[in-house]
Amino acid sequence: MSNNLELWNKVEKTNPKYTKKAKIGGHEITAIAPQYQIMQVTEQFGIYGEKWGFKDIKLSYDLVEKCNLVVFKGTFFFPNGEFEIINSCKLYMDRALTMVDDNFAKKIETDALTKAISKLGFNADIFMGKFDDVRYVAEMNAEFNKPIDNGKKYRDLLESSKTLKELGVNWTTIPAGTIKDSLAELKDKLKLTLK
Repeated sequence: MSNNLELWNKVEKTNPKYTKKAKIGGHEITAIAPQYQIMQVTEQFGIYGEKWGFKDIKLSYDLVEKCNLVVFKGTFFFPNGEFEIINSCKLYMDRALTMVDDNFAKKIETDALTKAISKLGFNADIFMGKFDDVRYVAEMNAEFNKPIDNGKKYRDLLESSKTLKELGVNWTTIPAGTIKDSLAELKDKLKLTLK
């Protein structure tokens, strides 16, 4: 029996380190760093443009005069299929329609990518509203951003020293503070055994 949610379950959680709050059209949203999204999809499917991405992109300017909108139409492809995506964004930055947004093409493609991969489950926790719950965000921070145990890292570095000279060099790479102070006894013991 196949598990239709296998990919979704792998990619639904978002590392809060790559998000920020943003206001779009008066609504506060959680925005995801696009490069993080590209990295996530690359991890699952392979190289962008080769294994996944857009093809047959067309931009329509038919709604600019009436609605200030450029419409993006394209086909999103990935190893297991493809589907059409339609998206839009404003061409002008002001109401008088005099200041063209020179980043509109980049914005519309990036937003279309987010919409396309969300259909496959990428960052689903954000789109399902879970990032509105501070407890959920704290859980994701704990899962993705575990604190580094620098004490162990530096202890291992000192213990890997083969000579007194190497021990001295390794010792100088440890920043001053409580970790270095706590490793002074280990350094002294190693000095007695190394030549």
